[in-house]
Amino acid sequence: RIRTSNWRASPIGTMAPQGEAASGIASPPGSPTIGTGAMKNAHGCDVSARPSIGDHKGQPKKDEAVETVRKQSRPIGEFGGNWGCLGWMFFIPTAIYYLYGCVVLGHGELMVPNGRFWYDLAYTLPGGLSILPSWKGVGAYAVWIVFQAVMEIFVPAKIERGVVLKNGRRLEYPINGLKCFGLTHVVCYTLCAVGLLEPYYAWANMGALLTGGVIISTSLALWMYIDFGIFWRRHVNDLEFEEDWGVFSWKECINDFWLGVARNPRIFHGLLKVPFDVKRFSNARPGLTVWVICNQSYVAAMYYGCKLEDGSATCDATGDWSRVGYAAIMITLAHWYYILDYNWNEPAYLTTTDIRHDLYGWMLSYGCVGFLAWYYSFAFLGHLAFQRTPVTSNHLQFAIGGLIYILGMYLFRVTNIEKHNFRTWISKGEDPAKHLVWGKPAEFLRTEEGSYLLTSGYWGLARHFNYIGDMVMCVGWAIACSGPSHGFPWAPVSYCIYFWLMDVHRLFRDENRCAQKYKKDWATYKEMVPYCLIPGVF
Repeated sequence: RIRTSNWRASPIGTMAPQGEAASGIASPPGSPTIGTGAMKNAHGCDVSARPSIGDHKGQPKKDEAVETVRKQSRPIGEFGGNWGCLGWMFFIPTAIYYLYGCVVLGHGELMVPNGRFWYDLAYTLPGGLSILPSWKGVGAYAVWIVFQAVMEIFVPAKIERGVVLKNGRRLEYPINGLKCFGLTHVVCYTLCAVGLLEPYYAWANMGALLTGGVIISTSLALWMYIDFGIFWRRHVNDLEFEEDWGVFSWKECINDFWLGVARNPRIFHGLLKVPFDVKRFSNARPGLTVWVICNQSYVAAMYYGCKLEDGSATCDATGDWSRVGYAAIMITLAHWYYILDYNWNEPAYLTTTDIRHDLYGWMLSYGCVGFLAWYYSFAFLGHLAFQRTPVTSNHLQFAIGGLIYILGMYLFRVTNIEKHNFRTWISKGEDPAKHLVWGKPAEFLRTEEGSYLLTSGYWGLARHFNYIGDMVMCVGWAIACSGPSHGFPWAPVSYCIYFWLMDVHRLFRDENRCAQKYKKDWATYKEMVPYCLIPGVF
């Protein structure tokens, strides 16, 4: 047991409480709470009002000492323990390579993953499309990540404070995602305009980029395990240091490498006013932005008629918009708006499970830097770009898929707005019983610690109804990728399967976390809202 003590500014002028309410911030019964609520990306425990503690400017009043007693409180044995995590680390990249091979070699059709398949994927495809590592793939992605990091550090930013962590502290974050998102587009389009970057670069180099993502994300996870795990003592005076940081037992080394050994690892403490948060950056900046840039690159490939013939990748010198179908445009705009909306509401991300609870290991580093960045783009736009004939005559499929997407987007928006309005009402000091939901007084459960769990409106239909919108949207995208003379959209459907499984798994993790946190209040809440996800079914 290592006891460390740090001096920090307490937002209420006293030692911050160890623990948090449903909103992620400790709130004893009857205590005054002031704050705003997040509108998106809130799962599980985030169904309640989200108060924040502090003065009206959110500034500290005086310094207080905070003690952190190191103890093992991280999840142990999740995802199958050491052997399970090792299996996932090999299976997931292999599955992504296989789906990429089906898109490129099979033009979207499933293929037998035999020796010939893997040989062609590595050696027959031209450089860039091949999955063999290359300096162009690894180097280009490394430059991209550095570029995104430099922007986060140097682009002027408003500073926001996150929720209370396990150690009782609130960390600061630069909020400049919208500026960086816009600047990224300006830089990329300028490079293409002056001839320094091919508009269809992602189409021509996705194989090498896939492998670059594996190499960089694995290196990042290894750094995390060594620096913040083995040599955790270097960080005991960092404000983000928590009780469960570092390696506790070598017997859990693979599980620790997979899940992570630190929750909010930060660097450049002595150089920057706000230290660089590796997890927040990795989760939010390079992968999400490159996803929508790659989508646009795939559209450029369709526009220029890029195709793979006789082992060579060729693109026309002039473009033709008749090659670009409505589905490609809709999905590109939908994904782009999704990330724009995230950056527009960037402070909301600071209240999510990702920041408050998730450790940062290979699962998140590969998931955000090596998986989401490429799979999310080639599963839809890559599938369309590598079809033997342009997907431009699927009007019925596009109409059905578009309507389903609009329905999903509507559910996503109204569900989160309903929760956001409830939180905002409470944060203003209003009586929650006087807040209207669907034209009626809101129904809610106040927990023993003073938090509010909304039990009416969409949040009365199911405890995690906010998942439904995302899960419906991706189905619409997949349907829009099909066509009368095109095969089954295996890659888009694989995304839907993955996304549904991921959300259901996360749902159960959130249920367990909330049960431990709220105890008997959670049992009462489940009686009030009996369904978990789908009203009347599950």
